[in-house]
Amino acid sequence: MYTNTITQPTAQLPEDPFWQTDLGKLYRAVPFDKLTALIPKTKREQSGKGCIPWLTTQGCIALLILKHYLCLSDSMLIERLNTDWAMQRFCGIQLKTGQRIRDDDLPGRCRRRIGTCLDIDKWQLTLASEWKGDLNHTHLGLTDATCYESYITYPTDAKLIWKCCVQATQLVTILRKTAKLRRSRANHIKHKAAYLAFSRLKKKSHRKNKKLCRSLLKYLDRLLKQIAELKSKYPSIRLKNAQQNRLETIEKAKQQQWKHYFGKESKVPDRIVSLHKPYVRAIVRGKETKPVEFGAKVNKVWVDGVCFIEYLSFNAFHEGIRFQSSTELQRRYFGDCSQMGADAIYATNENRTYCTIKGIATCFVAKGKQGREAEQKAQMRSVLGVLRGTQLEGSFGREKQFYLLDRIRASSQETEIVWIFFGYLAANAVTIAKRRAGSKERKKAA
Repeated sequence: MYTNTITQPTAQLPEDPFWQTDLGKLYRAVPFDKLTALIPKTKREQSGKGCIPWLTTQGCIALLILKHYLCLSDSMLIERLNTDWAMQRFCGIQLKTGQRIRDDDLPGRCRRRIGTCLDIDKWQLTLASEWKGDLNHTHLGLTDATCYESYITYPTDAKLIWKCCVQATQLVTILRKTAKLRRSRANHIKHKAAYLAFSRLKKKSHRKNKKLCRSLLKYLDRLLKQIAELKSKYPSIRLKNAQQNRLETIEKAKQQQWKHYFGKESKVPDRIVSLHKPYVRAIVRGKETKPVEFGAKVNKVWVDGVCFIEYLSFNAFHEGIRFQSSTELQRRYFGDCSQMGADAIYATNENRTYCTIKGIATCFVAKGKQGREAEQKAQMRSVLGVLRGTQLEGSFGREKQFYLLDRIRASSQETEIVWIFFGYLAANAVTIAKRRAGSKERKKAA
């Protein structure tokens, strides 16, 4: 189908023009062999039988790096791959004249495959050992948390309940059609008109919102009872796995909203905000422009321009409790951690005591009287504070703006984690590639 040209003899590599391109330099910065060994082999790779895939395991990793490096959609990435010889070489293939890859879901299948076996800590430990020689001042680290938002519409109670009603109506239609019954006479048009009239209002009062949500919840309750009756009356009729999972999500969302509007619970724990992504939770950030975000919250560690994921969760967590684990991560990856910069939210008494015992200098505002080295410690705190406010905060914007981490457009929890991780991997690989290219130029000039 194609010729693999990336695994040529070492003697021919310097003569190849691919290695003089930006993609060639980026390829050298990623330890593909070590990363490929962390992914279990497919049945085809074990047996050698079956259809030859377009990409090997190493090619899948390279394709996902290219996606975040070039900031392309899946379909545009395949289109570029068909016409760019350097991208083909980066992925380890060479298409023949007139040959095209027409599978736009190829990057998605690569994400799903890696998502089933991705161990972030093992991957990052492999990368850290490979890049350690290119980093300076590995004893100094910075840590902070941010939220990478999922690609969902802004959730409201009325919008969520109405989507539940629409999905439940579709399930009722499917069940009645399978049972060879006539269509339901449920008055869906009346509730649809009420919801559309409410959504067009410029000023949505709390009273009108509560009235609509209660009406829609009663309608949704009748639909779910109808589904239960159909399933009990016709046990031979079964929903598909995806439809059954969606029904369970609808029932859980209905229970949460029912407690909120007909019960006395003002706050509902683990509230569902999206039917398509029920794992997403509301992350209260307290920012002026965006007080609440919906997506994965990540606590990361910055070491000399390279960032590592210390903790990732779709549930809200207090980043202050991740300070000690951040320092331990830096020690495991680089062997030492004597300076750590962090935001004021990390400056708890427990973390201050931990830093005193371990001899770690921080940028926390000092408490009590200072000793003879007060001026020196103040200068150290100032330097760490400036690094945290410039380098670390700047890395958040760089990753979100240039490596597709502004909105995560993956469709499942596993693939969203893969999306975020490869955004970090692409950003770090670019940093290492530029650093290696700069050191070579300095050696030539010398």
